[in-house]
Amino acid sequence: MAAVFVDYTRPFDSVDHGCIAKGLLPFGVGKHLVAWIAGFLKGRTAKVRVNKVLSEDVGLTCGVPQGSDLGPLLFIVTVDSLSKRLNCVPELQHGFFADDLTVVRTSAALSEIRKTIQKGSDCITNWSGECYMEVSAEKPEYTLFGARETNLPSLKVGESVLKEERAPKLLGLTMQPHKGLSKHVLSMKAQASTRLLQLRAVASPEWGPDRERLRAFYLALVQAKMCYGVAPSLFDTSLSDRERLERVQAQAAHIVPTIPKGASREDALREAQLKPINEVAHRRVLEYYLRLKAKGPVHQEVADSIFPPEHPIHVRLAKVQRLYSIDDGPEKPHDVRVLEWARRVHFNTTTPGVLKADAPEKDKKVHTMRRVQRSSEFDYQLWADGSVVLDVS
Repeated sequence: MAAVFVDYTRPFDSVDHGCIAKGLLPFGVGKHLVAWIAGFLKGRTAKVRVNKVLSEDVGLTCGVPQGSDLGPLLFIVTVDSLSKRLNCVPELQHGFFADDLTVVRTSAALSEIRKTIQKGSDCITNWSGECYMEVSAEKPEYTLFGARETNLPSLKVGESVLKEERAPKLLGLTMQPHKGLSKHVLSMKAQASTRLLQLRAVASPEWGPDRERLRAFYLALVQAKMCYGVAPSLFDTSLSDRERLERVQAQAAHIVPTIPKGASREDALREAQLKPINEVAHRRVLEYYLRLKAKGPVHQEVADSIFPPEHPIHVRLAKVQRLYSIDDGPEKPHDVRVLEWARRVHFNTTTPGVLKADAPEKDKKVHTMRRVQRSSEFDYQLWADGSVVLDVS
């Protein structure tokens, strides 16, 4: 399989007004409304300001106004004509995200891949010339997935020669030629570790933010980053890569409630009110699938193509449906382990500048009992030597 990544230079500023008007007609937009939109686009001017000096007005003969609701919509309408042309190339698939275009050809024969990709490239070149759009000279690149030979010579988009990229980045997701997402996971782990250093620097039970604020910081700026793009990539991620992300989650579980590093991962997650990252990812994939299914026939087809019947998400969905369908009557025996898992642990953490590690046990006990009084909802006390004492207060 080969993928070609194409990007345009200043696309929103260079799209032709005539192409916009022409693109509106196939959608059934009335001529009077097309004329109104043309009037909305024409006659615009811009100025350049350097310090306190303003330039003269410069007329804008192309482009759509950015920052408006109508501008991006008009751009999408225009590139739809390119999408229709690419659909006419046999065996060629493509996808748009704003101005980022990805073209894909799946085949075991490199000659077929080369032929189809070049047809698609010629189509892009011709359309770009008609609409006065310029392909970025730095961006056009290709990647061969799952192939030993990675050379596709003499492929061009316009005057730009396609360059090979072994680790392309598409919408923030770093891919690699062979199965797996190790490079993406390592990148996410590095970024998450930087955020955790910031979180650790302000975490203190005495003078720092409360644990709810720390938890909100982690969920918004760390966990959300790790779960980005998880729907299509989760089940292509190896167990070792998932474990790398679990370690990041475990570090956060120790930082948020400020508990010792030696505490078990399970207790730390319960104390921080966090789920394992694998559980969070599975839930997000399931939510994504159900939202697609609820949006109508077109989105249902997309959901079925992303998650075919043999996809593991269907097993998880069946499990959830089965749990919700069970009659939870008084005669149903409950698993007693649920009570044990529901217990939360109170950790005797040492506060910097207040209680030193070599302080007498008497001082440690006094310090711990003060924290117990502030956190009376916990069931256990965990002492520095590892012993656990039932909190009877």
